[in-house]
Amino acid sequence: MKSTTKYLCLVLFVVTAGNSLAQKSTESFYAFNADWSAAKSIDACTYFMHEIKKSDTEYVCRYYNKFGPMVRQESYRDADLGILNGVFCWYNSDGFIDSAGSVINSKKDGHWSYLMNDSVKSYYEEYENGRFIKRDNYHKKDTSDAQTDTLEKDATQKEAIYNKGISGWTKYISSSIKTPDRFTKSMRPGKYIVTVAFTIGKTGKVQDVVLLKSIEWSADAEVLRIIENSPVWAPAVQKGKPVLYRQKQNIVFSIAEY
Repeated sequence: MKSTTKYLCLVLFVVTAGNSLAQKSTESFYAFNADWSAAKSIDACTYFMHEIKKSDTEYVCRYYNKFGPMVRQESYRDADLGILNGVFCWYNSDGFIDSAGSVINSKKDGHWSYLMNDSVKSYYEEYENGRFIKRDNYHKKDTSDAQTDTLEKDATQKEAIYNKGISGWTKYISSSIKTPDRFTKSMRPGKYIVTVAFTIGKTGKVQDVVLLKSIEWSADAEVLRIIENSPVWAPAVQKGKPVLYRQKQNIVFSIAEY
């Protein structure tokens, strides 16, 4: 059974005015110079790190150019950021995800992808609890009969559906998202695309949200916020049982030229 990823037909243009940079009690910011030494302030930095405490056992750290796309994402189990656990991602200078994989208790686990935007050189590695399993190129035909718990095409499948369908999803995003002040003040006029991937779980809850295309911290954060807080979907079904269903979504921010 092969994994299925589907692009929503929807492309949203976000032009509403909205919120600016804010810091919650579960968030911290750290400033860095060009050599990644500690900077005096966010205003004086070249890079910064946004740390988010999602729970007592989940800490996500996203490193950004001061004004520009993400550099990398790291995930940890502890507040001291000593136990690697969760999704790790690296991005190229244009903001496209370059490499990504998961770690469990400081050990690589599952599927790791490298050079994802290079169709010729891209490859992947498989790990199990830190043990290397195999490495192969993406352009080779996969003859594996390995099965996963995700949706594949057959006569009994039903795709995950948002409440009231695509129109309901469009309404949810357009009514929820705001264009951050920081974004409009720091970026040139034009259209900017954020691409996010996420999974609809077996209970219909959105999970495993990952940026595939980053543009700037505040805009990225706004997209992650609305996707992570999405109301529950009707889960995908195959052979009478709920299965995981992967989605991708493009959201376009527009800055007018005055």
